[in-house]
Amino acid sequence: MPLATVLIRYWQGHASKIASKVQAKISLALWNEFFGDDLVSDLSIDRQEAFMVWLKAKGHKNAYVSRTMSVGRAAIRRAWQRGEITSAPFIIDERDRSDEDEPYRLSKAEMRKLLKTAQDWPHLYIFMMISLNTLARPGAVLDLSPFQIDLDSRLIDLNPHGRKRTKKGRPVVPATETILPFVTRRDVSRFVNWHGKPIQSIKKGFATVVKAAGLPKDVTPYSLRHTMAAELRARGVPAWEVEGLLGHKLPGVTEKYAKFAPDYLGHGAKAIDAYFTDLLNSKENFDGFNINRVPLALHTDLSPKDELINFSMISKGKMVDPTGIEPVTPTMST
Repeated sequence: MPLATVLIRYWQGHASKIASKVQAKISLALWNEFFGDDLVSDLSIDRQEAFMVWLKAKGHKNAYVSRTMSVGRAAIRRAWQRGEITSAPFIIDERDRSDEDEPYRLSKAEMRKLLKTAQDWPHLYIFMMISLNTLARPGAVLDLSPFQIDLDSRLIDLNPHGRKRTKKGRPVVPATETILPFVTRRDVSRFVNWHGKPIQSIKKGFATVVKAAGLPKDVTPYSLRHTMAAELRARGVPAWEVEGLLGHKLPGVTEKYAKFAPDYLGHGAKAIDAYFTDLLNSKENFDGFNINRVPLALHTDLSPKDELINFSMISKGKMVDPTGIEPVTPTMST
């Protein structure tokens, strides 16, 4: 059977319906571009190795090559399971994952520069703030909706209702003081959106902000997660609590009822808030970064001059008269 047929059937019958369909589509296109009219039986080890060399020549890192190989592997395995092919060739993997072992971690100065630059792109700024405060993977941040926020219990369930929990855990995490102004609205389908519409991928926009901030291109959306994980450990947060925030399954930490404990992942939440306080108060903050500006232009019908609203104008997800009527205490002060 032509490999292209297997790839198309996999897309139509499965991949087009999964959460990571954008990445799957790209990977399938790469397989099809390289192998062309090859048959499944033509997938020798030598051809596969040549494919990986071709991918790396395009500038893709080992982790990306590994994910691309896994999509083709899944397509072939599905065809074999459904009896469309009589045998499934062994699909190799990229074993050297060194580029993921040491991900880029941002210094505080770099983080301030990145966040200040991102404020010109409100949807990216919100993405970054949610990422940093939850340690969630990019896909979980893009999926986050008001229905996942329990303001009474101050908990955020990173796994949308009805979505099957996978090995890449999406845990329940505490809502920090810093994140509250970004997740209190109830009139949006996704907190990270473009003119009200959900965003499938943040990679290109994120890269644009990184470049505009003058930071290395090695800074990726995953850098936010890894930076905070390292930061929490440096601040003395227990390893098991950091693992829980990252979504790694741990008995007594991510089990069903652990989230109802009063101190659930509390050290981590306090450390995250302390990190942002340090970002603001550091003597190195020469660029005047001010976190107390919440971009809401992509969520409401506000005029351009109202794109950035001060924390003090938000109370439990409702706009408050900025003249002083019904005042609230800002979540953080500078």
